[in-house]
Amino acid sequence: MKHKESLEKILEREWGWHKSRLGFAACLMLSLVQQKTVNMVSLSLGFGSTAQPSSTHRRIQRFFQGFYFSHTQVSLLILKLLPEPPYTLCLDRTNWQFGKFKINILMLSIAHQGLAFPICWQLLAKKGNSNTKERKQLLTTFLELVPLQHIDMLVADREFVGKDWFAYLNAIKMPFVIRIRQNALADGWLSIVTFFQSLPQGESKLLQHRYCIFGTQLSICGMRLKNDYLILVTNRNAKQALASYKRRWEIEMLFAAMKTTGFDLESTHLTCAKRIDKLLAFVCLAITWAHSVGEWLHRTNKKPLALKAHGRRAKTFFRHGLDYLRALLCNPLAPSSKLLECVNLLSCT
Repeated sequence: MKHKESLEKILEREWGWHKSRLGFAACLMLSLVQQKTVNMVSLSLGFGSTAQPSSTHRRIQRFFQGFYFSHTQVSLLILKLLPEPPYTLCLDRTNWQFGKFKINILMLSIAHQGLAFPICWQLLAKKGNSNTKERKQLLTTFLELVPLQHIDMLVADREFVGKDWFAYLNAIKMPFVIRIRQNALADGWLSIVTFFQSLPQGESKLLQHRYCIFGTQLSICGMRLKNDYLILVTNRNAKQALASYKRRWEIEMLFAAMKTTGFDLESTHLTCAKRIDKLLAFVCLAITWAHSVGEWLHRTNKKPLALKAHGRRAKTFFRHGLDYLRALLCNPLAPSSKLLECVNLLSCT
């Protein structure tokens, strides 16, 4: 199959693995997209091998048990699929439970066309929120791949606050927009929500002066929602804070692609963090590939996405690309040239 051979060559150029490992990786990627699940029994059915499915299943298990690779190799390939910087970074966390085993992923991604491209992640050996040390480790890893000057803004939700964390971001000159809780204090005594209680629903307000929030002088803007307040702090000019923060939703779309609308990551029965990390690397690459295919189909007018009455696209680029890839992979009569075109998008040429 030409598309599989082409995928092997791309991965060889990027990763330099042994030929047998590259063949396996190509089959795993294609099966992941075709089967749309991380369930290993299902994946074994999509390898297109003459071996018995039980043998393929065991081969998949051995790969995740014994073969080590750094997900940085995957991150570098994903970065090549992104346009030129500057980038908006999205920091968030997703978690679920399999029996008594808790899976807790801290993720740093780059927002792009409705979906955040996953770049760096860390499996936390605990349940609940991340701490400053864990966030610093993740951001340090990211900055080894992407220079600080290529970052326009880091956006994050209310979980990612704290005196040490804000001081660290300020110290490394990382621009950020982070949501804070309405009971946070300005200058150590004034409830932050006081500034926004008089706002009508849906209206926003930019404070003229900076205030000390968690030990750091920051600009503040806020909006009154139906049953809550959206209050943002930034170490830059707050005029664009609301527009920047809207892009945080793209990491939620990434988590949905990992799970409910994409590859059903929650169905994995893996309980070893190192094995989950490897599986997550392939899922992240498959998500990025599907999104890139969807964007390419729309951009080149091969299969443009229609707009609904409210002005939004009928599908996300990710779903559009995933549906197209699955239709090709599941149809033995589909022209191989079309699938080859999609695979070659990963070559970044």
